[in-house]
Amino acid sequence: MKIPEIIKTISEQLKRENAKAIVVGGAIRDHFLELPIKDYDVEVYGLESMDTLEGILNNYGSVNLVGKSFGVLKFSYDGEEYDFSFPRTEQKVALGHDGFLVRTNGSMSFKEASRRRDFTINAMGYDIERQTFIDAYGGREDIQKKLLRHIKSETFIEDSLRVYRAVQFCARFGYRLADETFELCKQMVEQKMLEELPKERIYTEFTKLLLKSPKPSMGFELMRELNILDYFPELKALIGVPQNPQWHPEGDVWTHTLMAVDKMVAFKTGNEKHDLKMMFGVLCHDFGKATHTQIMPDKITAIGHEKAGVEPTKKFLYRITNEHDLIQSVLPLVEYHLAPSI
Repeated sequence: MKIPEIIKTISEQLKRENAKAIVVGGAIRDHFLELPIKDYDVEVYGLESMDTLEGILNNYGSVNLVGKSFGVLKFSYDGEEYDFSFPRTEQKVALGHDGFLVRTNGSMSFKEASRRRDFTINAMGYDIERQTFIDAYGGREDIQKKLLRHIKSETFIEDSLRVYRAVQFCARFGYRLADETFELCKQMVEQKMLEELPKERIYTEFTKLLLKSPKPSMGFELMRELNILDYFPELKALIGVPQNPQWHPEGDVWTHTLMAVDKMVAFKTGNEKHDLKMMFGVLCHDFGKATHTQIMPDKITAIGHEKAGVEPTKKFLYRITNEHDLIQSVLPLVEYHLAPSI
């Protein structure tokens, strides 16, 4: 596995301190998926205190202490930032994503420390000095099976954002959600655990679903199956709304919308702001058909649906983000989406 030289250097120093550096999380997953590795997170085992780790890192670059109370130090070197952390446990003690009691413990085993992670594919490690992978929960096998599986139910349910993460991971990687994980996520939705999530965190997962997935439709279908669409009535209202088969042989508005979103992926430019605007525009473009579809003996029409879609688009987007400029840029795409064909 390719490791930045500065991390190797720090790993050698930690070895001299009778400690061990292990790369963890998404970097290992992306290595096996043959994807570019953008973030390197390093867990340090064998040190007694965060202060000791801070002193070592300061010898090589600058250290941001903003996450120190959670067992994380942000290390900057040559324009790049890396997270160095202590193995830790997290216990839910209050509502919200900040409501966790974090306990660090440098003597904890890798298996115990990785138990707090969400899915097996994110719980692998790489021992830098030994140049070996550590896989305590079968993540590599799940990658081969294209299966997304949670590690421990008791810890998984402590952060309800993991339901949205399951959705976007399945869509991004083309994975199937393990049966036991599917049932657990569905229970979390039914028990209204998702209601405690701030919109900013939900928006982040929507962004990843729309910008990183080759087929975002997989994620939206999974949202439907898990009953997540109960939180997004504008999307749910599209299910079963008929269309004129002459122009839409694919079926109802829901099916049409998902096909359109998947098609839009091919037109992404790499400009995140622009691409997100266009993806949301396509996702929302037919919201008005839920209220303006008319079924007649000889035809099905939705006259005026483009203008009628503006208000539900606004409600939907403000439900997941306060990015006013983005929302305002999407609304004209909905209102005038028929203009080129007139």
